Amino acid sequence: MSVYLPPSALQKYLLFVGTLAFYNGAQCFFPKMRVTSRIYSEKKGEATALMSRMMGLWTITSGLVRVYAAWNIHDRVLYNLTMYTFGLALFSFTTEVFVYKTAKISSPGVWPALLISPISLAWMWNSYADFVRG
Repeated sequence: MSVYLPPSALQKYLLFVGTLAFYNGAQCFFPKMRVTSRIYSEKKGEATALMSRMMGLWTITSGLVRVYAAWNIHDRVLYNLTMYTFGLALFSFTTEVFVYKTAKISSPGVWPALLISPISLAWMWNSYADFVRG
């Protein structure tokens, strides 16, 4: 039995980061696995279990969009939505670090998001014409 992987590097990348999002989102539902309070360590009282579960749902939703885009890369709406997931993640973590000061850039999950999001956005932006026609 072989596993079918999407053909392009961008599609494989979207499949990979989407799958990682499932794992990261699932962590938010298990108290012993939660990293939310470590991410938002500067204001621990704001990192509630409810906020963690909401973050988990958002993360899983982003993962679903990214994985679906890996298999349907030529769909303009889906491609755009996938870019928005990275833009929203970048906005969220940037504002939490620099505006609301709830997280440190060195917090688990923050620095990877601040690295992965702009790289993903730039790659998708530069590859737009390669995948989306018309």
